[in-house]
Amino acid sequence: MRKHQYKRLPIEYKVRKAIKILRNNVVEIQSVQGWADEVGVSRRWLCKSMKMVHNKSPKIILREVRYEKVVTLIRKDEIEASCYSVAVDAGFKKAKDVSRFLSTFYNTTFTELKMKLLKKEVQIDFFWLNGCTSD
Repeated sequence: MRKHQYKRLPIEYKVRKAIKILRNNVVEIQSVQGWADEVGVSRRWLCKSMKMVHNKSPKIILREVRYEKVVTLIRKDEIEASCYSVAVDAGFKKAKDVSRFLSTFYNTTFTELKMKLLKKEVQIDFFWLNGCTSD
């Protein structure tokens, strides 16, 4: 059993490093292939490693990190947060893109999410992916 855990350690380290790179460059990284290029690995390696370590595809992780960025920006700017400013700062091209992203994947609108966060009706914590919180 210890031997198996030792073999996985380097992959877990590389995966953590890849996630850190994603978090630091989420605005520039637009796709799984872009993420793999930024990390310096193949798309296949990224897919297999994320699935093995976190049981999630890189596409899902990219989506979660982008959502984390949107929520963080709304919390930071509070009432002044506009859909356009959050969209640009989170790596979306237009305000419409962030709205579509939120409605498609999180079943909410920008305004609804902003109001829930401001009223503290919803508590969203990002203690995930091996307990690594965002910086």
